[in-house]
Amino acid sequence: MSKSLIVGILVGVAAGVGATLYWKSLQSPHIHEEPPPPVSGGPAPAMPPNPHGAGAAHGMPQGGPHGGDGHETSFAKVHFMRKFVAALTEAPQNLMPTPEYQPLLKTGAAMIRCADCHTDPSLNMEAMIANDPGDEAVQPFRMRRRGFMIPLMEKWVARLNKQHKDRLAKEVTCLDCHAQDPRDDEARNAMMPPLMIRFVKALKEPPQNMDPAKGWKPLLKDPTVQSMLCASCHGQIGVAMQANLAALDGPVPPEAAGNREFMIRLMERWVRELNKRAKDLLVKAVACTDCHENDPRK
Repeated sequence: MSKSLIVGILVGVAAGVGATLYWKSLQSPHIHEEPPPPVSGGPAPAMPPNPHGAGAAHGMPQGGPHGGDGHETSFAKVHFMRKFVAALTEAPQNLMPTPEYQPLLKTGAAMIRCADCHTDPSLNMEAMIANDPGDEAVQPFRMRRRGFMIPLMEKWVARLNKQHKDRLAKEVTCLDCHAQDPRDDEARNAMMPPLMIRFVKALKEPPQNMDPAKGWKPLLKDPTVQSMLCASCHGQIGVAMQANLAALDGPVPPEAAGNREFMIRLMERWVRELNKRAKDLLVKAVACTDCHENDPRK
């Protein structure tokens, strides 16, 4: 065996291992988890202005250890708090909601309000809720799973079970609202790469979904730049992933494929990010019906 062939094999193995480690390190608390700026397109949606200046004073809840004390962090927390409280009485709006959801408040119990925990009279929570910036503006915070979302939700669940257990139908856990525990990185890593690989492949070759579009056409201007797609949202981790798709690919777990609500929300999010961050690489703005004969949301 020639020396060049041995070197080539070693490089290939190292690249595959590196990609796998990169993917698993996505959720490490020591890695920068925010997505990079868009490849093209307009600026990211802005947070509402703070009429009282920078920081969290004068009606802003303090940022605390889960994201800092900034104005943007405060509005992100209010956004997620509103959804957290709503999920006590109605179907949750997370990415992978449990199909077995049941209301978590006792019948006839008083609704949980912001003021039940935030008792400082200077806080104007209603005003902040009225100025909720929306999902797009808080996306960078959602991407910071280990550094923001998970510790924030753990804190809120613990406080809910301790301070308001008399109003709850049961002790609240992650699985009351999520089909899969968001802290289970092993399950997440087994699920997301295969789905992402199929999503990216469908931009340059016929899709493999259950209802493929009969009139499908390639969606990339230049198929050779496909490697830039993962990098558009995941930076250098995306480069490694794209270079080693075979090592990361596998069957889609049935708990993902069989969860229609999850699949729709995930694909909507990826299509939105693709059209925003890789706009210049696409023939057109991508829509569901570019790959599906019938819109799966209908």
